[in-house]
Amino acid sequence: MTSYLLRRLAALVPVWLGVVLLAFLLIHSIPGGPFDTGTLRSPEATEFLRRHYHLDEPLWKQFGLYVSSVLQGDLGESMVRRGLYVQDVLADRFPTSLTLGVAGLGVSLAVGLPAGLLGAVKQNRWPDHSVMVAATIGYAIPSFVLSLLLILVFGGWLGWFPLGGWGTPSHVVLPAIALGLPWAGLIARLTRASMLEVLRQDYVRTAAAKGAPPRRIVVNHALRNALVPLTAVIAVLAAELVTGSLIVELIFGIPGIGRYMIDSVLGADYTMTLGLTVFYATLIFVANFFADVAYAFLDPKIRLG
Repeated sequence: MTSYLLRRLAALVPVWLGVVLLAFLLIHSIPGGPFDTGTLRSPEATEFLRRHYHLDEPLWKQFGLYVSSVLQGDLGESMVRRGLYVQDVLADRFPTSLTLGVAGLGVSLAVGLPAGLLGAVKQNRWPDHSVMVAATIGYAIPSFVLSLLLILVFGGWLGWFPLGGWGTPSHVVLPAIALGLPWAGLIARLTRASMLEVLRQDYVRTAAAKGAPPRRIVVNHALRNALVPLTAVIAVLAAELVTGSLIVELIFGIPGIGRYMIDSVLGADYTMTLGLTVFYATLIFVANFFADVAYAFLDPKIRLG
């Protein structure tokens, strides 16, 4: 088990470095620069800032310095707002984004898993067709469109929930639904497909032939094995919901990472944009690693391979 996890962890390192390099090159290719924002500044002051942030060095050296700082836990200082560090933004704003992402994941699983299970048990009957149609429609609707619809209906017309903001449980409901409901369609389709494959296995048919109750067959025999291929999807989805809530945060006025990310991109704030990107990429890699761990526990054949 330990050797399997070490192999998986070692395989992620070069991929992580490749992602950081790609993000570094893309961000440094943004037209303009952090000191070309129209602020009145003497050439000497601009040159001092360029030296301070190592922008006068070749790109390969800048990249080496940046990776060295990241490995020491320093994601850098904003080039636009002096004294503001990426770590400070994450400490202040990431808990809000994390709360929203976890709530969105809860919506996805609470809706998607039962819907997919119902579709598999009632295959080719009207509940199955209804679930699949709803899942397809839900997955096709972008989160920002769903956000506006939810605000219009449940916030403006019915007045059940706040139109935006943050601070109370009622503020979480609409953005969590907007973030998680489209992914619930994907979870439902994957759950249905996985359950149908497991229900056709010989051991399930044997249990049915021996007179085991249908609920016991589904829950005790089929569901556990059906969750194995879903584990990686759910783990990556958790990171996707946490890192993909930027637009939803902007629409609902949530004080998360979204506003900082958009502003840093528009302002060509290299350090802030790259720091947040690397942090989010690392979250996805960590989610993939934990998916491998869950795989190994759920299916011993994987860790023995």
